[in-house]
Amino acid sequence: MARIMGLAVLAGMAVAIWFGLAEGNFMSEGSDIWSLPWGRVSLVDLYLGLALFAAWVALREPKVVTTAAWWAALLLLGNLAAGAYVTVAAFRSRDLHQLLLGDLTSH
Repeated sequence: MARIMGLAVLAGMAVAIWFGLAEGNFMSEGSDIWSLPWGRVSLVDLYLGLALFAAWVALREPKVVTTAAWWAALLLLGNLAAGAYVTVAAFRSRDLHQLLLGDLTSH
């Protein structure tokens, strides 16, 4: 199930980003988002969620360099990176415990 959900988020975000790039102007419209109260709420919601997700990545990943790379991807790509991370983690995990906590023997 985690593999399917990760792939669904990855595909959904890829399509949404492609649509946004094809139909909109990120530079001019991006500043409009911050000028709207619900735009600010949405951005705060997004980045708090990504911070929570980043904490989970830090819990799972034994190497600081790997954690930092995923954090950078989350900041730059948002939930596209989160979908990729869940997908990779799900395919590498043998059970739900390992998916949630990573390989505790390598920490």
